[in-house]
Amino acid sequence: MTEIEHVVQDLERKANISRDLHIYSSKKCKKWINLALILTVILTMIITFLSLAGPLMLPLDDNGKNIFGIIIAIAGLSVLFLSVSDRIFGLNERYATHNQGVKLLTDFIRECHQLRHIDLKEKREEENLLRLEALQREYSQLNQLLPINDISDYEFLKCKQNHYLKVELSKKLDNDPHLDIDEAMKIHKLKEP
Repeated sequence: MTEIEHVVQDLERKANISRDLHIYSSKKCKKWINLALILTVILTMIITFLSLAGPLMLPLDDNGKNIFGIIIAIAGLSVLFLSVSDRIFGLNERYATHNQGVKLLTDFIRECHQLRHIDLKEKREEENLLRLEALQREYSQLNQLLPINDISDYEFLKCKQNHYLKVELSKKLDNDPHLDIDEAMKIHKLKEP
């Protein structure tokens, strides 16, 4: 393996791990977005039902009806806060930027793959060195451009471990297309400390 190929392979490995981290962060954002939406819908239906049927079903005097109305109003405000939580916490924006990061990193990985598997064999060393420098600059720019992953150290290590497991199983699958992936995953889980 040439020095250029080794450096490009390392860039590709880093980009793959970074892409997996952005995929994980994207899924995490989407989970919170969906949870907020489901809670908003359910709580809106409950509050609507209680505001319409509550006074009829509950034997309340005038003072009780006023207190019940205040409670319903406070519940309505909390649902309003939940429904605008995306604007406050920027969940949809973070979801979109993580998805964009996945796309940009995928394109970068393709470029690395192209250089390693095709261009290195077909082009002169000077051209390959220039392309390598361009890839290194591009990777640096991507790291500055992409959003920071707000994941814990444990989540980072789990994502990295899953990436290496995926690579290992992919290599085994190349050698044996009839590999039982579920069994291979179980064996890996048994080996984990």
